Amino acid sequence: MSQTILYGGTFNPIHKGHLEICVYAREAVDADRVLLMPAALPPHKFAGWLAPDQDRLAMCRLAVRDLELLQVSEYEIGRGGHSYTVDTLRELTVREPEERFWLLIGTDMFLTFTQWKDWQKIGRMASLLVASREEGDREQLRACQKALEKEGVASRLLENAPLPMSSTEIRRELRETGTSNKVLPQVLDYLQERGLYLHDPEELPYLREYIRPLMTDYRYRHSLGVEKQAACMAEQYGADVHKASLAGILHDVCKDMPKGPLLQNILESGIINGIDFAACPQLIHSYAGALYLQSHMEIHDPEVIDAVRYHTTARAGMSLLETIIYLADLTSEDREYGDVGVMRRLCQEDLRGAMIHTLTHTVGELSKRGKPICPDTREACKEYGVEIPTVNGGAI
Repeated sequence: MSQTILYGGTFNPIHKGHLEICVYAREAVDADRVLLMPAALPPHKFAGWLAPDQDRLAMCRLAVRDLELLQVSEYEIGRGGHSYTVDTLRELTVREPEERFWLLIGTDMFLTFTQWKDWQKIGRMASLLVASREEGDREQLRACQKALEKEGVASRLLENAPLPMSSTEIRRELRETGTSNKVLPQVLDYLQERGLYLHDPEELPYLREYIRPLMTDYRYRHSLGVEKQAACMAEQYGADVHKASLAGILHDVCKDMPKGPLLQNILESGIINGIDFAACPQLIHSYAGALYLQSHMEIHDPEVIDAVRYHTTARAGMSLLETIIYLADLTSEDREYGDVGVMRRLCQEDLRGAMIHTLTHTVGELSKRGKPICPDTREACKEYGVEIPTVNGGAI
């Protein structure tokens, strides 16, 4: 029986570490080929600064042109939409029923494998081939391996030297220096010619272009509206207009992403602030968005990060920028609720009055529906003197 290793990812850009682990894995299991599968919209990880599909395909093909038994597939990109591994494997196993498939993944993907869509079905169609990413993770990997074996998922841990090479760090190096020795020369020539990854991560026209594929049409229009409203309010009240525009266009960057992986990132970060995200799933995107900006969009300004994080809940001690983003989200030109005209007038005349009006409405609606009010919102209400309604004689 011939063997194929399937190696999926964004390859954004493909680098020497990707190729080294492909060669190592192929030799370890004596596979007949390694199939690189660039993803369209990867659901298991943030897709920050994803280069266009055809550019990533072209870079992958350039990278493997001199490497025998490594092939590039455009199946997932050609299919479009979210790239679920279960769908890809189902298609491959139908096409090649006699082939044995291995799925090559790294430490982080292995440890969160049970959160993948239909992971049990994946385990029936392919064995997992796990590459270590960093020193000291073997014990954790073995424990995960044993747990998955009990669920019928076979895996093999590779004995590779850890490969800490990161596409995120390579993109940063390319942006700062225009070059990197971590990608092959032919790939470097291509991305330099195309101007990939050489942008300023806070350049607004570039941000508008790159968030577009991550959102629905409605969400994108809303984000543009919040950017516009935030910039107007910042100019009026003396805040930094660029930071307001930046936080405005990015405030909902994670809103349309699958909530499971977003929640996993929040839990791993430890920044929870006493919120029960299972009971308040509408808050996941704002906390995840703050992490996304730092880990995948290379934006680290703490004022912008906090403005994104608290744009849904508010909190006590909000900065002027946080206040502007919180209110701009509610008063952008796409909003059509009953008293939005009142809110827009208050935003122009009295920020404190606008906050009181908004918090009163928010906690009132949550109370009517029996929904929990998160600790940050409670503290904001306390600061602004907003009374939290009671239900059946007790506070929500």
